[in-house]
Amino acid sequence: MNAQQRLRALYEISLTVESKETVEATATEALTAYLEHLHCAVGAVFHTEDEALSLVSAVPGGPAQSDLLAVARDRLESDAQATDRSSMTASLPVSEIVAGVGEYHLFELPAFGVLVLGTDERELDDATLAALPELNETVARACSSAVTRERRRAQRDRFEAVFEAIPDPVVTVVVEDGVERIARANEAFEERFGYEDDAIRGQRLDALIRPGDGEFDSNELVAALDRGDSFTAEIKRETCSGTGHFLFNAVPLATQLDTEYVGIYVDITARKEREQTLEALSGAVQDLLDEDSRQQVCARAVEAVESVFGYANVGVHLYNRERETLEPAAVTEQLREQFDDEPPRYTTRDTVIWEAYETRDPVRINDVDTFEGRLPDRETPAESAVVLPVGVHGVLIASESEPHGFTDRDVQFLRLLSQLVAVALDRSTNRNRLAGVQRAISKALQAETHEEMAETVLDTIPAVLDLPLVGVWQYQPSKKVLEPLGMTQDAVTLIGDPPPFDEDGESIAWQAFDSGSTTLVSDASQHPDAYNDETPIKGEIIVPIGDFGVMTAGSTYEDSFTQFDAEVLEILAANLEIVAEVIDSRQDVALLEQVIARVLRHNVRNKLTPIRGYASTIAAEVDQPLDAYAEAVIENCDELARTAEHAREMRTVVQRRDQMTTVSLAEAVRTATATVESEFPEGELLLNIEAEPDVTAHLELTTALRHLIRNGFDHNDSERPRVVVTVDDRPAGPTVEIDDDGPGIDAYEVEIIDRHGESALEHGSGAGLWIIDRVIEYSEALLDFETDDGTTATVTFPQ
Repeated sequence: MNAQQRLRALYEISLTVESKETVEATATEALTAYLEHLHCAVGAVFHTEDEALSLVSAVPGGPAQSDLLAVARDRLESDAQATDRSSMTASLPVSEIVAGVGEYHLFELPAFGVLVLGTDERELDDATLAALPELNETVARACSSAVTRERRRAQRDRFEAVFEAIPDPVVTVVVEDGVERIARANEAFEERFGYEDDAIRGQRLDALIRPGDGEFDSNELVAALDRGDSFTAEIKRETCSGTGHFLFNAVPLATQLDTEYVGIYVDITARKEREQTLEALSGAVQDLLDEDSRQQVCARAVEAVESVFGYANVGVHLYNRERETLEPAAVTEQLREQFDDEPPRYTTRDTVIWEAYETRDPVRINDVDTFEGRLPDRETPAESAVVLPVGVHGVLIASESEPHGFTDRDVQFLRLLSQLVAVALDRSTNRNRLAGVQRAISKALQAETHEEMAETVLDTIPAVLDLPLVGVWQYQPSKKVLEPLGMTQDAVTLIGDPPPFDEDGESIAWQAFDSGSTTLVSDASQHPDAYNDETPIKGEIIVPIGDFGVMTAGSTYEDSFTQFDAEVLEILAANLEIVAEVIDSRQDVALLEQVIARVLRHNVRNKLTPIRGYASTIAAEVDQPLDAYAEAVIENCDELARTAEHAREMRTVVQRRDQMTTVSLAEAVRTATATVESEFPEGELLLNIEAEPDVTAHLELTTALRHLIRNGFDHNDSERPRVVVTVDDRPAGPTVEIDDDGPGIDAYEVEIIDRHGESALEHGSGAGLWIIDRVIEYSEALLDFETDDGTTATVTFPQ
């Protein structure tokens, strides 16, 4: 081949070399031109990538049809295994004659692979071989371009498949001059937002999808995309079915356009609605927990269901143990109107209402017509309903006029709400019951006998603890029997005369008393130790009252009581035991007071009267020194009589410690001075009334003043004792000042005053001052003594 022929051949080949749709087509067309214009018999193009050798194209057939190509391929594979790719291609071009077959030539296709040309008889001259590398580079570039195009096409195909397969709405958006325009959208986008792909291409994104409130700044999106970062934000968008909440994700695309991204709208509407429901529910629950009464808690619960979930037919029914019904505690206005202002009470126990309450499991009725359970009223306008237990308290019922009116989500939230209502009712019930127990015990403390104590408590329990059937039994140690002390009226009506229980007979009550443990019975009529197998009592609680006895609470239905009921009764029983002990102690004290009063009033006085008479007779008839002894006996009799009188007064003062009255201080002083003045005719008693204030003081104020004035004469050794009493209204308060000219009050008497307590007096001496101190203390007044010149006693009352 001369130079002109060579030049023309190379030119013709170069015209055919161009990148086709596929790399195989590109290589095949180039090989065909090589073989035609260079008079070669066979040719092949191999691609080397990641140390792997792969056949792209072979003309007219592959190595399997051409021994020459097979040898050439083996050579390439052998070199590839022995060296790396760069070393293998660096050794090219090479040529080799295969005996009996022909000659092959291996050329490098830079950055792509290897070109193989084979001849049968004609050889490629050196000039032609030297001219091929430049042409081979063109082939290599064309093949590389085809590979890139194939890969992009495959990537695009994969993207398209993913684009359409994503269940969430997806768009590709081009941002031009700050305006977002849709390039394309998937089927989910079209269905969610109501636009077809062909109709929305090139349109503004914000014109098709109206943003909601609180949107992000689009400049933030563009800035993130320009940095090559993805962008995420929660957004609201108008959809075919209303406003939806989405988690918007924008992923930048590497394109030659200004800014392009793929936007994915992940629907989080359900999640946001749950969050909003929980937020609203949280506020409603806080209102529930803040309420004090059960009625208010139930009203809040009904309001919550209506406002948070939108159900208008809602009611909360609480268990009433006295009537054995589930009674309406709160209902919506619409439900009240449906029942003509008389919401139903549920008494029939084999209905779904009671089933939910007793099993503590919710009941969901999707369609009343196909529901297999028993409904309380087949004529109800409801077509679907949910009945949710509210702990041990009752049920929450919601209904709808259409079948399947409750979503799974709402049922879950309603169950949560019913549990929280139960917590609120627990708190309210605990608080109210404990307060009721405290009130009952306070009243019981005023009782004088055990019977009065039991009567007071039994009158209170039915309303406070919702326990209509209650009885109290007292243990009689002498008989070793529990005898009935009292029962509620409902219990008397149901049972009649209550029986006694002893250790010889079978009874649950005796076992509980003997063991000192509370017993909770689900069905007393079936209990092996029941006192009466035919008893109408089913559920029962027996609580020991310490060594005093037992308390029982019953119901005509099984499993009517909870552990909480037992705990409240245990608190009541523990307090009753203390009250019973207080009553016993009070009775002992009262008896002792009666004995002491009788001894002081009758025995001592009755004995002193004849003794004093005998002593007076002796004194009149005998001479000294016997008459002096008789006078001493008379004086001691008088002193002992005064002590007895003081003891009576002291008892009266203490018994009336809490009894106050408002009196004129001047009048009280006048009465006291008049009495004392008659006792000491040889003395001088002066009264100065500077003011006449009213004071609130103990009922025995006059008695205390009388002792205080008398004290000024008792120990005064003056020939003519003098006492001055002054009543005034001073800045510190209403004041009585008693001043005498005697030697001053005895130190022992002052010690009694300083010690204050009711046990300060150790013997009869100083009883008068003890009475003074107690009355002044009970009157919240102040008593002060000065003994510089005689004694000055000052009593100051509060303003």
